[in-house]
Amino acid sequence: MTATSQEANLAPLPLRQELDFWLGIMTDHSRFMRNAFDPTEEKLFRRAHDFGERFALLRNQNRIQPELSVQFLILVQELLAHLIVFKGRVAAGLEACQILAILPAGFIEHIRREAIFFSGVLARLRGGPRPTLEDLGLPGSGMAVTAPQVLIPRLRQEFRAIAYEEMLFWLRIDFEHMGVLAVRFLPEQEAYRRETLRWGQRLAQQYDAVLSAFNRNADPRPLFAPTLALVEEHAAFLTQLFNDIVTCSIPGGQTNFWPRLVNHMWREGTYFIQVLRVLISLADSGL
Repeated sequence: MTATSQEANLAPLPLRQELDFWLGIMTDHSRFMRNAFDPTEEKLFRRAHDFGERFALLRNQNRIQPELSVQFLILVQELLAHLIVFKGRVAAGLEACQILAILPAGFIEHIRREAIFFSGVLARLRGGPRPTLEDLGLPGSGMAVTAPQVLIPRLRQEFRAIAYEEMLFWLRIDFEHMGVLAVRFLPEQEAYRRETLRWGQRLAQQYDAVLSAFNRNADPRPLFAPTLALVEEHAAFLTQLFNDIVTCSIPGGQTNFWPRLVNHMWREGTYFIQVLRVLISLADSGL
């Protein structure tokens, strides 16, 4: 690897690229929900489909427009606010057995927290109120940082808050992912199920280590390297799992979850890796 490529790996994502990531994640969320509703839930199916189409259009617009505008960010914020409400309604309906679907309420709440994080990123860009730590399922109280990657190097006074917020948020997301996958393997895929559960345990243990340091008000910097190593290894596991599924080399040839779901988890893990590299770069600069 050349010095130039190493520097690129440590640089934050450009804003348009970060928005592309988040808009792709929201498109996936909408389609996962759409594909999970019972056939009797036609109105919810159509609503989720509409969200997926609209986020996909915004993602395409972000890619082709000559420059990013405030009006575009407002459009994204407005649609995202409606999606967050929709996810909350669906999660509550599933919990009360008023909605029929093949995804549990906990999964919908999981993707709702991700959408809330994205809403905070947009609010940070436009200067509006950001979500609370409680909204994101994080320890502590008060408003979350939710900094887009491009702003992290400029927010040195908030370095500690950013570091703990990013690690605690994404490690929880990652170990919850493993629980989602583990229950959906076929009986002949038991080895995959056990390996997925082991990954859930490893990620949860690292989350606990970060949480313990947070509670002790410790310096977060010693946690960066072990967290990065673990998340990079986890991303490699997801890459192999995805390849085994799409090539039908997994026992049974198929799984009870979409291959796109694994790719989606890998993309979120890759985003987390990029954040950790930015934090490490700042720490190495003598912050």
